[in-house]
Amino acid sequence: MNHATLELARCTVCGGTSFPAQVPGCRHCGAPAAQLRAEACAAPVHLLNFVTVHAPLAPGLKVPAVIGEVALAPGLVEEARIDVADESTLELGMALTPVWQPGAEDTAGSWAFRPMQAEVAA
Repeated sequence: MNHATLELARCTVCGGTSFPAQVPGCRHCGAPAAQLRAEACAAPVHLLNFVTVHAPLAPGLKVPAVIGEVALAPGLVEEARIDVADESTLELGMALTPVWQPGAEDTAGSWAFRPMQAEVAA
């Protein structure tokens, strides 16, 4: 897996996109994994909604955490962690960039999303 670039799976049968790139088949038409090709997610992605959670919904999730729905591609919306201190800096529709967050020794890590202006300042 390439952690420098967020990758999606593009179906060569129907043209649909799936996430992550290593899915067992197309989520749109059911084509097998052999019919999927990894491609870079076009940045920026956009924030559709968000909420601050105060319970660890997944192993290793430190709370409070901001979770949002992001549009990775047309017709492909995923829930993800938004990498901000709190939701006061967020606006619906704002541009986000994916950032790989390495996990602890027993976890692989995951993608989070950071507002574009925060990426420039970092």
